[in-house]
Amino acid sequence: MNKLFLCGTQYHVLEAVAACLKESCRAEIGLSDSIPGRLALADRLRASGLFERVYCPADSAWPAPANDGAVLYRLRQRLGVRRTGWKVNPAHYDEIVVYNDWTPFGRWLQDCKACYVLGEDTRNHLDHPNQYIDGQAAAPDFALRQREGKGYLYWGAYRGVQAVEMTDPARVAYYPEKARTFDLFAILGGLSSEKKAVLRRVFVRQELPKTDKPACLLLPRSFYVDHDLPSQDAQNRLVTDTVERYCKGYQLYVKTHPRDTTDYEQLLPDAVVLDRFMPSELLDYCFEVRFARAVGLCTASVRNLQCADEKISLDYDYIAPYQKG
Repeated sequence: MNKLFLCGTQYHVLEAVAACLKESCRAEIGLSDSIPGRLALADRLRASGLFERVYCPADSAWPAPANDGAVLYRLRQRLGVRRTGWKVNPAHYDEIVVYNDWTPFGRWLQDCKACYVLGEDTRNHLDHPNQYIDGQAAAPDFALRQREGKGYLYWGAYRGVQAVEMTDPARVAYYPEKARTFDLFAILGGLSSEKKAVLRRVFVRQELPKTDKPACLLLPRSFYVDHDLPSQDAQNRLVTDTVERYCKGYQLYVKTHPRDTTDYEQLLPDAVVLDRFMPSELLDYCFEVRFARAVGLCTASVRNLQCADEKISLDYDYIAPYQKG
């Protein structure tokens, strides 16, 4: 089978790589310009030999299609996409997997009237009722647009969605007739040591150093970049205070969000700073590592970790004093 994967985050790339390692299919992959560090990631993907082509389009510059489905507008939209250098033909693939079809990739596929699979993105972290899916379905012209393929619809509503991948379809109320099981963690757990080494070479620049001390993993986020904190200094104080309260006496490891630009090597000189572009899920499945404690700052990642004995999840109430500067 000839497949095309279209990814908007590092996690999506992890899923695409895991799928290729499991299926051993012919594949190509597109990386959105929303992925931090995507050019270096693209080079490592090419070196892996898993993908015949790796595309890095300027998808943030693609014009969005109108909801009325006007023919002339659609032609202008397609021309605008081609002018950015994206000349991929959906008809060349047996299956296209796109993660998050509200992205430019998803809008492009719908504008081309292409069929696709909506890749697993939420690990069933999908609320029901969901205000966005329910709001879309409540629009007065929803049934007409769905039937005639006019305009943009998302999360399984577009008639060209062949399947919606989910970790556990029984837990998701939407579009059960399109549900297809894709359990990333089960796939990762079943990979051979050789295939896990391929994953590490794609996502990690170095192996994790060992320590004789109890280890603590700190998982901060890009608070200042995302405007959740007023300054970089506020983020620095949040991190150093958290380390003092929860990580003292441990060998500290730091794995932050890809968008976070904090210089943790300078801020925490005694810490082991992991590659910020590495999906944290790799810690559970691709490394021989065990943490006595993991501390997450406003991130669901800490709750999913299996490589930590104690997990502490600090939410937005915890960072509220730092939001005041």
